[in-house]
Amino acid sequence: MHGSFNTTRHGTSRWPQIATTLSVGVAATLAVIKGIVWIESGSVAILGSLADSLLDLVASVIAFFGVRMAAQPPDHNHRFGHGKAEAISSLVQLVLLTGVAVFVFIEAVQAVMNPEPIQQAGAAKAVMIVSIVLTAILVSVQTYAVRQSASMATESDRAHYVGDFLGNAGILLAVILSANFGILWADGAAGLAAALFLGYSVIDIGRRALPQLMDEELDADERQRIQEIVQGDPDVQGAHALRTRQAGNVRYIQMHVELDPDLSLRVAHKISDRLEAKLLMAFPGADVILHADPHGHVEPHDVYGQRLTVTPAASAG
Repeated sequence: MHGSFNTTRHGTSRWPQIATTLSVGVAATLAVIKGIVWIESGSVAILGSLADSLLDLVASVIAFFGVRMAAQPPDHNHRFGHGKAEAISSLVQLVLLTGVAVFVFIEAVQAVMNPEPIQQAGAAKAVMIVSIVLTAILVSVQTYAVRQSASMATESDRAHYVGDFLGNAGILLAVILSANFGILWADGAAGLAAALFLGYSVIDIGRRALPQLMDEELDADERQRIQEIVQGDPDVQGAHALRTRQAGNVRYIQMHVELDPDLSLRVAHKISDRLEAKLLMAFPGADVILHADPHGHVEPHDVYGQRLTVTPAASAG
């Protein structure tokens, strides 16, 4: 059995920690401001935005700790690392988001059916402008952090705040229409839009988190890349029992490679080293485990992995 295990790969960038710290600060600031303005104005659109900011605060706190836990290197009780902490934190966000979406939807429907003028419209406009500016700054930092680290928790947080940026702009428009032009139902309509966006976020977070928690295979393009790397090695005559998964930003790749039965252990090890290096170039920071088998040998318990096709031309060298 041949494998690579690099403990430094779990914490290669501090940007996710910087981004989650900033997101906690921004969410807390906006929640306090929106709470005060909602009490004064009674706007359902502001209520929807407040609920979203409160959720963002809780989610950002969860992401704050999730990112730090995921960055911890493997230890004696978690030898595969802590990468799934990010997916778990995202799942908690999903549960919270569902409850908030239902609450905002109910309030918004009531506001559409029984619209009322917005009080303190000036303050409502001001808080939404502040929200737009702060959110734009935060999204810029998060975008850079995701590019530097591929952090799932930071990416989920960023998706929230991109939606918040667009939602805040819509709410500002709704407040203007309601307060300045007498279109009272616009406030409730903006609340409905916020609730629908929250519902979409539930689906999106689940789509991101559940595959990692269920150890779903890497996507087809990445598995095809593995196939090409294996097929491109002239000494590999076959490969089977390919299994892949991802936890946090770490990909796990394991497979059995079929070599000439007459090779010495030293030569087989050298070939495995070379193939591992190629895989790590394509998937930096991956955890790669290769097992060398005589060509044509397959154990009964290997049937659950994917068999890779290696053409005779690739193994002729």
